[in-house]
Amino acid sequence: MSEHEEPEGYEGEVTVVVDGMTSTVRAALGARFDPLVGSVVWSGRVAAQVPPRARLEITTPHGVSAAEATETDPWGNTRVHGIGRPPFPVELLEDAGR
Repeated sequence: MSEHEEPEGYEGEVTVVVDGMTSTVRAALGARFDPLVGSVVWSGRVAAQVPPRARLEITTPHGVSAAEATETDPWGNTRVHGIGRPPFPVELLEDAGR
């Protein structure tokens, strides 16, 4: 991926689990290589109200991953920051295993 390409991601329905409560909501998630971190990072937003700093589990048709809520955006969505491998395919990660 060149530095001018769009980040890889997922947009659609996800299952979110927060404190044992499960809901299905829309999400927009993206991943990119961060040279300061030295790895792929992912973040995005979910159409659910989750308190800042809460841990949540996000499931897509491609996988499951943990995230942390960072803030509420002006439209009532929660911004999230991914922890570990994202719950969607990322070509950069797939290529790294070869």
